[in-house]
Formats: sequence, structure tokens, C-alpha cells
Amino acid sequence: MTHLVRLWKRSEHLAHLLEGEWVPMVDDHGNVLDGIEGKRGVRAIKADGTAIGCDFIRMWPGSCFPLHTHAGDHEIYFISGWGCVHIDGRDIQVKAGHVIHVPAEHPHAVSVPAICARPLIFAATGHPHHHVDAPDRMKSLSSR
Repeated sequence: MTHLVRLWKRSEHLAHLLEGEWVPMVDDHGNVLDGIEGKRGVRAIKADGTAIGCDFIRMWPGSCFPLHTHAGDHEIYFISGWGCVHIDGRDIQVKAGHVIHVPAEHPHAVSVPAICARPLIFAATGHPHHHVDAPDRMKSLSSR
């Protein structure tokens, strides 16, 4: 039996919200998602060869992710601000301190009302993981 030794790398396995650059996010068709930015967080390859990771996302007031799914389950931890997660046909209000689990097969959307005074910032963890700038990070269910 082969024993896999995985190395811990500070540059890949430790990230801080205030470090790094925010980049515009796009949907799976390459369309820029207005008012939504991402920042790479951490990512590692598990012993089974799949990736797990967590990135930061910032959504400005009035912005909205389209209804979409992901290749795997993910969890979203809300760091600051407030907004809404649409899942199972319901709108769930979320704010700083909430965490939500989203199964891969559940279409969902995230939005920030235009009346908000500041952006909604959250950490999105997924397995399998696709970075915020990966074109296959999500599959949109609505056309733009």
C-alpha cells in the first residue's frame, strides 16, 4: 500500500481577507457578474485526488448571482453585511455570522438588496473546489 504524503504550503493553505486582489467574477458563459468580486483563498488536493478549498466573495448592494448549481456541495460563511440566499423556492435572509450548507443539486442564488449600506462579504467553501476565477465554477440555470 502506498502512503501519500501531502505537504502543507503556507502560500496555498493560508489566506487572509485583507490580502490579495479582488477580481471581477463571471458566469459560466463568460459574462461579468455586475457588482460581484472574488478573491482566491485556500485550496488543497485531498488524499482521494479531489480538491477542497475556500474563497472570498464580495457582493455590492444591488448585485445578484443568477440561479445556479455547482459540481459539489458548498458552505457559505457570511463575514459582513446582509443579503438573501434563494434556495428551495424560498428567500432566506442572511447576515454576518450565518453559515449555510448548499447541496450540489440545489439551484440557488445570492443577492444583496440595493438599499444595503455596505457589501455582503462571505467565504465560500466547496468540494470539489473551483477557484472564483474558474470558468467551470458554477452552472447558470437562467440566461442573461
